Amino acid sequence: MATKTKKANPETRENNITEIISAAYIDFVLTKGKRPASVFEFTKKLKIEEQEFYTHFGSFEGLEKNIWAEFIKTTLETLSASGEYNSYPVKEKLLSFYYTLIEVLKKNRSFILVNTEKETELLKNQTLSKARDVYKDYISQLMAEGTESGDIVKRPYITEKYPEGLWLQFLFVLRFWIKDDSAGFEKTDAAIEKAVKVSFDLMGPGAVDSLLDMAKFLYQNK
Repeated sequence: MATKTKKANPETRENNITEIISAAYIDFVLTKGKRPASVFEFTKKLKIEEQEFYTHFGSFEGLEKNIWAEFIKTTLETLSASGEYNSYPVKEKLLSFYYTLIEVLKKNRSFILVNTEKETELLKNQTLSKARDVYKDYISQLMAEGTESGDIVKRPYITEKYPEGLWLQFLFVLRFWIKDDSAGFEKTDAAIEKAVKVSFDLMGPGAVDSLLDMAKFLYQNK
């Protein structure tokens, strides 16, 4: 009796190819200290058709954007697999996100240092544009959860700015870690804790509401 051959899942195959291309690109950059001269040269060394590269990425810039986005996705997948994470309050979830992200980035630190050597590109969010979208989607979900639980106060004209503000926090953590030379990146852990505390002090009930109330009072009684 003939056995049935299982058909490869197209999505799985595509993920495998993008992972192979990404891993090969990271290896090339670490070995040579720069991008390949051309897609043709790169795919020839990888022994795939040039067309295969363009099926998944429009350029090396597009590939780098995807690599950064995968760092965020891997972090979120790791968190989702943790039963404890789902029971955390939103502040603890954001702390866990950053701590897990740093663990993911550690595995690729050499590539990241090369990739962010020209920090002006990083500041302009060009390389991180796709990662930014993934991060802000996550943050928007976290903010909705925090608003429902009362950990985050919904404020007119301000609440909608939280995801953008927290993206700046993400950049702060990333830059701090890149420059951190402490053993085990202990200073980065401390920076994460302080940054998240400040953000939740501002987003939660307390200081900001007092300032807004005072401003309203002064305006009404000017």
